[in-house]
Amino acid sequence: MQVVYALLFLSALFPLWLAWQANRRTTLLQSVNWGVAACVAWLGAVAFAGPGVESAKRDTVRYLALCLTGCPGVAVLGARRPGVAAWNFVLLGLLAVMLLPLAEGLLLGGRPPDTVRLLFLGATLTVGVLNYLPTRLAPAALLLALGCGWELAALAGRSAEGVRPGWVCLGLVPWAGLIGWRRAAAPLAELDRLWLDFRNRFGLVWGQRVREQFNNAAVNAGWPVLLYWQGLLLTAGATPLDAATRDEIVATLRALLKRFGLDYWVPPG
Repeated sequence: MQVVYALLFLSALFPLWLAWQANRRTTLLQSVNWGVAACVAWLGAVAFAGPGVESAKRDTVRYLALCLTGCPGVAVLGARRPGVAAWNFVLLGLLAVMLLPLAEGLLLGGRPPDTVRLLFLGATLTVGVLNYLPTRLAPAALLLALGCGWELAALAGRSAEGVRPGWVCLGLVPWAGLIGWRRAAAPLAELDRLWLDFRNRFGLVWGQRVREQFNNAAVNAGWPVLLYWQGLLLTAGATPLDAATRDEIVATLRALLKRFGLDYWVPPG
């Protein structure tokens, strides 16, 4: 079975590579890089799961992989210019805090992470899951939650060691994200394409922030529109927008998205 698990995580590098290609000019690049690092760490966990390997070593690699798995979701929260590069130092500090139990284990003879550390790690992983639940990547987020939950339970000694459904879920996360991304038809309106693509890439936190800024700009400009989570709608009783106003609205949203590296970008459709 180890070979099957290894092939699953190796195959997951392909959708991650596609994500890297799609986001290499955006502020999400660092988040994708952390995702690749997490996938490689899970390959290491598979390698250390063979017979004859001490349980302490297996748990150490598993804990490291879980810590790296939490990094992409946190990296998204700082994915805005300026500051995206500096956010990596914040993320490295968080990673160092999460990895403290490993250093303590080396000094104290392989003591496993305690319940408080595991809860902190679980909370970090939950950030990324909740951020993408209201987006097209919700199936991937749910698989991530199931996989990480199982692996956390294994670290806490509350799951069977011979069963690895957590690895299956985690290995399928990039594939579920790719399928979820491509399955929905692109909306016809340019602004909705811009908005939905951004929302699905960056998740709830940045989506709500940009939506708030856009709606404030619309009020100041006197436009009879409101940007909802599902797209742009006219306010009640408003007349249809003329072409010039629609162009101004699209230009405003594009200006808001420049901080995320999307100023060069034309959405598909």
